[in-house]
Formats: sequence, C-alpha cells, structure tokens
Amino acid sequence: MQSLLNRRDFLVSGTAGLAGAAQLVSFPLSANAQGATSAAVPRGTWVRADADMDLLFLSGATALDLYHLHPHVSYEITMPDDIRGQTHSTMRNLKEVLDDQGITWRDVVKINRFQTDISESAAIEEVMADYFGYWNWWPAMTAMEIRNLSSAPARLELELIAVVPRDA
Repeated sequence: MQSLLNRRDFLVSGTAGLAGAAQLVSFPLSANAQGATSAAVPRGTWVRADADMDLLFLSGATALDLYHLHPHVSYEITMPDDIRGQTHSTMRNLKEVLDDQGITWRDVVKINRFQTDISESAAIEEVMADYFGYWNWWPAMTAMEIRNLSSAPARLELELIAVVPRDA
C-alpha cells in the first residue's frame, strides 16, 4: 500500500523552493492495497506549480460536442442521460483541448465542477479517477450545485486550469 505523507511533511516538502525543471506538487493521491486509485480516498485541496510555466484556462465544457452553434440549437443537443456517460463525454471534450496543447491530465491543477445534483459527486469522481489515476494525480477541485446549465439535459460542466511548461 502506498504510504501517505502527513500534512506537516507535505507542507514542508511542498513549499520548498523547487529550482530547475517544471514541477507540480499535490497532496498525494492515495491508493488501496492493490494500488488502484479510488474516488473515495482522501485528497488534498491545493496544488503548487513551480518553474517556468504558462497557464491554460479552459472555459466550462459539458457533454455537448465541443464545436456547436451559439446560441444552442435543439438538434445539436445530444448527450448521454446518465451522469457517468456525461462525465466521460465531458472529460473526452477536455482531453481534446489538452492533447491539442501537448499536455496531459497531470498538468491540470484546478477544476471547478458545476453540477445540477451534488449527490452525484461520487459517480462523477469515480469516472474522473479513470483519467487522473493513470497519472497518480488529483488536481485541486471545487464542486458547486447549481440549478441549470447551458442546455437542459446537461447535468455537469467542468472548467479547468492547466499549466503548460514554456518548452512544451
């Protein structure tokens, strides 16, 4: 089983000056005895980025195709009905932008989650762990329950901030 740093050790090591190459530090993503990450494990609430980096801000994305008309038109509004399907579609949309910029989920440092039902958080985080677990990484994240999103069937919208090393 992966050992976790205690909070004090993390704060000391996470705030030490990190000279040289780009480095991101996050409170450790813990793993179970088989080494698998889980949405149910405790995670930290902040990420520190050091070195020569640019920031990439992605506005909110839903399960709706990335490229669509504005204002929205009804014939384009197709997305999965279930929250897991919507989460996968939203993550794939965001990955398309990350891939275009030559960065990975490991470079994402902050996500704001807008949900129409906060009780769906565990299901959303389980799907997100599929994407971040490969990198053994979890960004700082805020979840907010809101009444409506940009289109009626949407139940989740994600916006994120990623770091882009200047040599990327």
